[in-house]
Amino acid sequence: MFRGRRNAIRATDGRRRSSLVDAVAFSNSISTASYRRRALTIPAYVLAWVIVTALVPLWIPVAAVIGVLRRRSFVVLRLLLFLWAYLAIELIGLIRSGWIYLLFPRDAQKRRELFFPLSRWWGRSLFGSFRRLLSLSVVVEGDDQVLPGPLLVFIRHASIIDTALPVTYISDAKGIQLRYVFKRELLVDPCIDVAGHAWPNYFIDRGGDSERELEGIRNLTRDLGGEAILLYPEGTRFTPLKRERALRRLEEHHPELLPLAETMDHVLPPRSGGALALLDAAPQADCLIVAHRGLEGLAEVSDLLSGAVVGKQVHIRMWRIPRSEVPRRGQRLRWLFDVWKQVNDFVGEGGPASSRRAVLES
Repeated sequence: MFRGRRNAIRATDGRRRSSLVDAVAFSNSISTASYRRRALTIPAYVLAWVIVTALVPLWIPVAAVIGVLRRRSFVVLRLLLFLWAYLAIELIGLIRSGWIYLLFPRDAQKRRELFFPLSRWWGRSLFGSFRRLLSLSVVVEGDDQVLPGPLLVFIRHASIIDTALPVTYISDAKGIQLRYVFKRELLVDPCIDVAGHAWPNYFIDRGGDSERELEGIRNLTRDLGGEAILLYPEGTRFTPLKRERALRRLEEHHPELLPLAETMDHVLPPRSGGALALLDAAPQADCLIVAHRGLEGLAEVSDLLSGAVVGKQVHIRMWRIPRSEVPRRGQRLRWLFDVWKQVNDFVGEGGPASSRRAVLES
């Protein structure tokens, strides 16, 4: 099944993905049939949890000794504990999802109502475990601007864990349901896969046909009501190499924006297609910008092993842009880059003025 697909290339950033991710998320025979895909991913997660749990008497003392020898805040032990917690949260979420489908096999609306609190629990539990095990503190600023909907939420993407921030500090904290533009690779996570198909979300193929993918994004605006749509305009996590590639693409397609983009040294220049498509398709929705700092350098799991993240403060800043302040179509691309420059400045300790309430979580 995987033969000939090893080391497939992601067209968006030039990085290689594993054969398993390629087959589960992109092959025509598996990715388009949910029962085949989940027949692979769910047993794999169950087996991983069983193995990690069975080996607890071995890896806890070994990781503790490594922590003493490396003197890096016992980061290996912390990460192994988080791995166990992550797998346990996944299994609990899958069990609860199964009950929802058993109780309401033909009632899609009822399933959607029940999956919303389940997704809030999942995100809150996942990020809460990460925060506690790595001794993070979190400052949230501007969260009083989240309500009411409808909203288009544009958030920075910097690490492997910041995907849990919006469900924790927007959906769970404020009770507003988010429709996500997920990257298709996340289909390997069975909880995201099952819950992500219970209400309007879109799993985008970042290297697929542009018009088809944009149409999938635009469809999220149907019957939006008081809900919100979340998009990562950068399209992928920041690294210096990805920044150089993004600047080269920009020089080719929008050279007039290159001088501004070159001043962004903490974020990637936004990929405008999805954001502009949402702005066109949802003219009634305000924009909510979500910037954060403190999770830099965690683009890969290997980055965590340095231990630098332990004890850090994560600072989240949100600010709302009324739709009346969003310019007309011909000026929106420059506006998006100006907004993302503000995100960059915040990450680099500058940033736009915002609200003016902060909440500290220890």
